[in-house]
Amino acid sequence: MKACFLGSSGVVVESARLQRLAYNAAFKDMGLELYWNVATYCKLLEVPGGQRWLEHVLGDEWPEGLAEEVQALQHRHFLKLVEGGLWLRPGIANAISLCRREGIALAWVTTATPDMVGALLTHTVGLDVEAFDLITTAEDVSTLKPDPGVYYHALSTLGLEAADVIAVEDRPVNQSAALQADLQCYLYPGEYAAVEHNLLVTRDVPGTLERAIELFREDAPALPRGPVDLGDRRGQEQ
Repeated sequence: MKACFLGSSGVVVESARLQRLAYNAAFKDMGLELYWNVATYCKLLEVPGGQRWLEHVLGDEWPEGLAEEVQALQHRHFLKLVEGGLWLRPGIANAISLCRREGIALAWVTTATPDMVGALLTHTVGLDVEAFDLITTAEDVSTLKPDPGVYYHALSTLGLEAADVIAVEDRPVNQSAALQADLQCYLYPGEYAAVEHNLLVTRDVPGTLERAIELFREDAPALPRGPVDLGDRRGQEQ
């Protein structure tokens, strides 16, 4: 095992509630008769979201460009809410420490916007850019998840094969991106994620990684151990 890929921002921090509140604040600011409760938002999260949700909900009867305007306003509200502070999800700090201790490369493979990633790094207690060998953003790829492009980008940047990596994602739709890239991807569902019959679900990320490390060692006892040579990539934010 040469690397662990933590997927979407929702793997690292529990942000779905703040995202929902930000949408409702945007609806209110714009005078739209819309409100997304928890049940509605959980259903929306089953498919790739954001502007595509808005385009579907608003429909053709609304002015062209309204979805983009709402999405931009929601984003500003979310960044403001994040300033109140966030915490790493249970086990993520231990998972990061485990990777560093074992010499395993660590990537945060997200397609969030650069300013959102920056805000989470700034305002999440215990989250440090120096912990990661690679951080991706929406600027690194032309397509968002569930397209696997961002995972191919991460593999190529770090010079890794899919068989060398364990990934962790927060929602089935995001997990499918990693699976399409031939990665073994465990699902660490967030509080708004709907999970049914998923054999790779985990509630203990560091424990799962520890077992994966041991399995890799048993399967390839002759392979040299030690950190991956990443040159000067460590700590860079893409």
